[in-house]
Amino acid sequence: MKLLKKLAAASILFASAVSFTFAVDYGKLATSLADGSLQKTVGNGLNDFGDSLGFSVPQSAVQQNVYAEAFIGKVFPAVPPHFAVGFNTGFTHLNTQGLADAADTLGIDGVKSDLYFPVLNADVRIGGVFLPFDIGFSFMTLDVSSMIPMDAKFSAEFLTFAVDARYALLEDGLITPAISVGVGYSMNSGSFNASNSDAETNIDYDVKTLYGQVQISKTLNVPVVKIGFTPFIGLRGVISNYSNDWSWKYKGESLSKIQDAAKIAKLSIPALNGDGTASSDGFGGFQPQVYGGVGFNFMLIQLTASVCADLRHVGGDDNLWSGALSLRAKL
Repeated sequence: MKLLKKLAAASILFASAVSFTFAVDYGKLATSLADGSLQKTVGNGLNDFGDSLGFSVPQSAVQQNVYAEAFIGKVFPAVPPHFAVGFNTGFTHLNTQGLADAADTLGIDGVKSDLYFPVLNADVRIGGVFLPFDIGFSFMTLDVSSMIPMDAKFSAEFLTFAVDARYALLEDGLITPAISVGVGYSMNSGSFNASNSDAETNIDYDVKTLYGQVQISKTLNVPVVKIGFTPFIGLRGVISNYSNDWSWKYKGESLSKIQDAAKIAKLSIPALNGDGTASSDGFGGFQPQVYGGVGFNFMLIQLTASVCADLRHVGGDDNLWSGALSLRAKL
């Protein structure tokens, strides 16, 4: 009987200690909401993440329609026109430290401070019809939630449409390389969401990108086996315009627990949610990029591997670079 009484007393003490611990946690949470420190920390984190998307998304977009040849047409009109269509897959490094900080402040565990987000798009290019230029289009719509390893409940969706044109300065010859200059434009939108049963963060991004580039390539053929390869390198200048809306909120049982803790402490707390926008002032944020790779050609098929680095964000937390692999049929 004495043993049972001791066990009962110990259980009561343990339950009280647990309840007290949770009360202290929600009390601190209510205090940080009342003095505005929580809102500031979460807002700063989501703003940082929104700004990070402002230069990471353009990096991903311009690397989705890279061809090994600097120009796929002819300087003089060609019949039939030169044509290529295929698929591109790749990834871009994304600094998610701001999102991780905001999520951690809200009690959402398991959001990583960086990730490599995947892309998969279809593209088509036509050139050499009447003038020495080619035009390319690429499109992607993808839910990559299951492709990104994350301990937290996490979702990510992307939508991209891009168009570009390249003008031939020099055609690939017996000795001379192909050289082209080009311009491009892309529209990108999507969302990131991290949540648990008590809280949620969300950011909807809208990024528009303009760029100019110069590319040089040289196709080398091995006649006996009918295989060729095309090494290439290029430089880009990228500017972007972005408006990325973010929001956060508490939900579920946490709402009443925070409100109860605030009443006990006689604190006045604002609404248990917030929102804001991370945006640019028009087109700006010049990003110099270098890209290169090699295309492997077999009859009408080309496999292209490429990499791209943002020279302003190499190293450090951003360490902005991309890799891509493309498979296309060419005529």
